Amino acid sequence: AGLGAWIWTDLIKEMKYPTLAIDFPGRGRHKDIATKNLSLNRYVDSAITDMKSFAPGKLIIVAHSIGGVVGLEMANILKERICGFVAVGASIPAANGSYISSFPFFTGMIFRLMIALAGTKPPESALRNGLCNDLTEEQTSKILNLFIPESKKLYTDRLSAQKPPHNSMYLRLKKDNAFSESVQNNMIANLKTKQIIDIESGHLAMLAKPGELANILNGFAAQINEW
Repeated sequence: AGLGAWIWTDLIKEMKYPTLAIDFPGRGRHKDIATKNLSLNRYVDSAITDMKSFAPGKLIIVAHSIGGVVGLEMANILKERICGFVAVGASIPAANGSYISSFPFFTGMIFRLMIALAGTKPPESALRNGLCNDLTEEQTSKILNLFIPESKKLYTDRLSAQKPPHNSMYLRLKKDNAFSESVQNNMIANLKTKQIIDIESGHLAMLAKPGELANILNGFAAQINEW
């Protein structure tokens, strides 16, 4: 949420497979689309449009944070092309849930109240503590300057996807101040995966540990390729 395809640049340099980083509406190649009232489905449609132009016939979705809800919907719609799903500290709600519903009840209630009153761009202190706790000051400044408010509906719209994707993996971020370990454990249960790898990283592992994360993704892709 709030960021763009640019956060994956360093990681992509380490990938051994064709890789496409997708921008949500309101940034990058989609900067002319206003996000204010977009539904979750509009975010999904935008991502699928980008994906359709990507040459490989079989795809692994790598979903991070709120990208988990978008990725789950994409995997459901493009099931014939999807051969793997990797959740990197990602939101994985239960069936028919929303991003907010993936959190404990009272946390979700507070979150809903906050975005209703203050919108979807957190204050600088929250971004520094929640997203940037293990990043350099240069990386942190870029996050603060480029953060884009999302539609409230991205947080509240419910999934239509009923089943988690096959061949899934969850990368649990051990220093994540945005998603606690207990929250991530609940999301692992919802994903119904036994493939779990811990990374000693904060929320933005692709910036803090691009090489380590790339190695894991390359290994996962190689494993599926052997099948």
